[in-house]
Amino acid sequence: MEYVKYIDRNEYVILYRMYAPGTIAEIPSMVAGKPVKMLADHLFAAEPSELYKPFEISTAVLQGEEYLPVQGTPGETEPFPGSGEEALAGVSVEIIRIPEGVEGIGNYAFYGCYRLREISFPSTMQRIAYGMFNGCRQVERLYFCLGEDADGKGGADTNPPVMKEVLDAVTNRVEAIVRRGGAEQWRLTFPDYYEEGKENTPARIIEIIYHGTGYQYRNCFLNRRIQFEKYDEVFPFAAAQESTDTCISIIRNRLRRGPAPKEEWMHRYIEYIRSESSALIESILADTETDPVSELEILDRNGYFTSDIIDMFIACSSERKRSDAVSYLMDVKRRRFAPSRKSKYEL
Repeated sequence: MEYVKYIDRNEYVILYRMYAPGTIAEIPSMVAGKPVKMLADHLFAAEPSELYKPFEISTAVLQGEEYLPVQGTPGETEPFPGSGEEALAGVSVEIIRIPEGVEGIGNYAFYGCYRLREISFPSTMQRIAYGMFNGCRQVERLYFCLGEDADGKGGADTNPPVMKEVLDAVTNRVEAIVRRGGAEQWRLTFPDYYEEGKENTPARIIEIIYHGTGYQYRNCFLNRRIQFEKYDEVFPFAAAQESTDTCISIIRNRLRRGPAPKEEWMHRYIEYIRSESSALIESILADTETDPVSELEILDRNGYFTSDIIDMFIACSSERKRSDAVSYLMDVKRRRFAPSRKSKYEL
């Protein structure tokens, strides 16, 4: 039996707790016939919030596709009698999907969810509270949805309202993926970083030192909107400080979609991945979510391949039995590197 506990606010409800099997939290958009607009403090933390009084808490059970209210249900710390379900919280949560209509997230909503890997934020999200990702060191991907205009088409906005705040709340390396209507618009890699307080003893001043380029990448926003050129300008620091894997992730994601880098930065990106060609092809072929040919086409369009690199890519793709990649690379080799045929009558 799947059910939720919620707080009724007349026009909308606050989702207080979820009880369901598995590791994926599909937050409902409607509970007891009312829209879910807020996620409560400590929603997915191991211990529920004490901010709300027991008499405020109601229970709704999933019947078909609707969460219908149940009368006379127990307080917030007790499971629903006979349900057999534990709260979907703490270490049991790996993926959280927040639907359209939800506007805010309470304090420490994901506190201690150290297996949490992925979260989807709706276009309606307007605010997040304190400590959202405290204890969440495994978060890998953050999905953000863009809204549509009155005609059902994509509007001019290319940045979800809370993207900057969400990225500031997580310090480990993550991918930020922006989608509209299910179609990916762009994605960027944000490396990890950590802060260190260093005391200037004579002056009794604490200086904050940031380690890792993740802090610099997270500051490539202006008025909550990503500035792609500023993002590109951080790469020389990443190339000097970050791992090869992280740098390749930065470049692969940057070249896929979104505004193309200016010529200077495209040259730097190409120069770097040429120096790490073996790691690049391994990364492309190991990616089970992306069509390798589409990425090879991007590399080809941007003049990445040399004769030596194309041969190495073909050998690696053949070894991995990726016939689609081999076929495309052989075509590139014929077009770009086949020896010219001279006429036998040439003087």
